[in-house]
Amino acid sequence: MERAPIDDFRRRLQRAAADRTIDLPNGTAIITDSVPDVYDANYLSVESATAGAGELAAEAEAALETSHHCRVIVEDGSPGLADDFAQLGFDGVAHLVLAHMTPPDRRVDTSAIREVALDDLTTLRTEANLREPWGDPAIAAQLNDAKRLVAAAVPTTFFAAVVGDEIAGWCELRRRDGVAQIEDVEVLEGFRGRGFGRAIVQHALDEGLRAGDLVYLEALADDWPRELYAKLGFTVVGRRDVYTRLPSPLTRLRLRTPRLELRLATRAEARRLFAVAAAGIHDPEMMPFEIPWTDSLDEADFVAHVTGSTAHSLRFTAFHDGDPVGVQGLDLFPDWATTGSWLGAAHQGRGLGTEMRAAVLTYAFDVRDAMVARSGAIQGNPQSLGVSRKLGYEIVGAHVVSPRGEPVDHIDVELRRDRFRSPVPVTVDGVRPLA
Repeated sequence: MERAPIDDFRRRLQRAAADRTIDLPNGTAIITDSVPDVYDANYLSVESATAGAGELAAEAEAALETSHHCRVIVEDGSPGLADDFAQLGFDGVAHLVLAHMTPPDRRVDTSAIREVALDDLTTLRTEANLREPWGDPAIAAQLNDAKRLVAAAVPTTFFAAVVGDEIAGWCELRRRDGVAQIEDVEVLEGFRGRGFGRAIVQHALDEGLRAGDLVYLEALADDWPRELYAKLGFTVVGRRDVYTRLPSPLTRLRLRTPRLELRLATRAEARRLFAVAAAGIHDPEMMPFEIPWTDSLDEADFVAHVTGSTAHSLRFTAFHDGDPVGVQGLDLFPDWATTGSWLGAAHQGRGLGTEMRAAVLTYAFDVRDAMVARSGAIQGNPQSLGVSRKLGYEIVGAHVVSPRGEPVDHIDVELRRDRFRSPVPVTVDGVRPLA
């Protein structure tokens, strides 16, 4: 059969549901800033790959700077790229495009299937997402918002299998201009093995065909539902290869104080933070850092540093009222940790530095089991030493550094875990296994 109507339906839907699109040399960036953590709403769509994996990944990364993940979808399939994307740290999966072409092998009773509103499914969808290893309230909310954007972009009907007063499963049917897509087929675990999946899809298929529509759906190439779809008369007519570089679990981490939220910044947020640093951090006549990085600010190097956190070297961006105001670093070793920080000049003198350090100390001591935290300040930086004193650090020594070629004293301070009492309440959310 001719696949063009399906491709046209897909193109129009992905653009209509997105907040914005960017036409690029090798494809179209689909960007939905309102749900940046939803992979299916933020990716580079490549109709036919003529460039290599490295070029496609770089193009996607530049366009998706508001997200922590990176995704490239090659719409016509490209198995030859799989190994190259894997070398770049991307997971690859093949999605099969299946069109309905023959009658089902048998029909089942669909009397339990009802049309429902999306709001009737929201709580169940949220609970299902929270049961996933990656699930948390924030990502569950984004996934629900993404579903609303799709439903607003194309006429969509939701169907559910209802048992007594309980919803056992659901799917959706999207329709426009003679093409229908069945999507998001789900049966809750307690109701599986009872035929509800077939009944839901058969009912949606009947509704799609009733208007004379071409009906299609997608299935993972190596997953069992494709066998059910084949029995219902669906035939493979295309393939989409999906390559995703997953975000670090650390991107879900949130440290909150009364006035601040500390988290890992996206590249877009790091660029905003660069403007804060460029506006000034300290008196140009005095260098408060061992490495005089503010003497030669470079945006690309700055962004790479701020977004280059690892499990043992974190660079938290501090946000105040949604705006980035500074960085709180935390380096972790087997039994101890070190901290370092800066605030934009416009945000200093308000106690924010104390909240920043209290937040990472809480995380280091309570979550990462550090026993000692070490810090320090160059002589002539009373603000940093004042924060340390307020949090209970003790002076344990000094050494000489030469950030601008002239030797200056660096005061070394230390705080033991049993002496730490945070002066502000701190909450830690989004802790995930790091291995």
